[in-house]
Amino acid sequence: MNRFFLPEKSPESGLITIIGDDANHISNALRKRAGDEIIFTRDGKDFFCLISEIGPDFVSAAVMRVEAVHSEPKFKLTLFQALPKSDKMELVIQKCTELGVSKIVPFISDRCVSRPKDPAAKISRWRRVAESAAKQSGRGIIPEVAEISLFDGIITQIAGFKNVSPVFLCNENGGEKLTLPKRAEAAAVIVGAEGGFTARETTLAESAGAVSITLGSRILRCETAPIAATSIIMYLAGEI
Repeated sequence: MNRFFLPEKSPESGLITIIGDDANHISNALRKRAGDEIIFTRDGKDFFCLISEIGPDFVSAAVMRVEAVHSEPKFKLTLFQALPKSDKMELVIQKCTELGVSKIVPFISDRCVSRPKDPAAKISRWRRVAESAAKQSGRGIIPEVAEISLFDGIITQIAGFKNVSPVFLCNENGGEKLTLPKRAEAAAVIVGAEGGFTARETTLAESAGAVSITLGSRILRCETAPIAATSIIMYLAGEI
């Protein structure tokens, strides 16, 4: 059954009304009618509803029951991703959303070729990609896609993060084998763009508490590495 994310918190009983693109899709593309079942999702909960009224630009539905989204990972993984060239970031966001990341922080590193002239438009596009992937994969949330940062700007975030959860730096020059501490509930992973990280950046990240890791003897493309790292971490966390 099709899922649609609610834009804001809704009551767990009563009536839900949505407008905009999703309402138009439900009405005109899916051709839903009053009396049809539909699922709305918000904050890890599925709202199972019956459509009570529908128009070309709105849908009203009565909440029948509410259940936790069982497919939503309990483990929280944050991906810090340096901007790759072309539209590779969309692939990274799509696949890592499917795999279960909770948050994606795009950033510009020293070796980034991609430096968007209109960051707001990029962020808006990436958030739509995350929402679409979350719908397709049955997620209970839409992963947050943060504003674009500079590399030095994420160091503070990393330093705060490592106090409670491990932070991994994907280092093409080698590092430790990726392992998770027992009973870890969250982690972060940092992936570079084409050419990886400079020595300065590696030193800064490690000084902030990140642990350099290797993903194997082969050098992965910058769009492959985050997908591989996410898969490994979610597997070790018991989410795959």
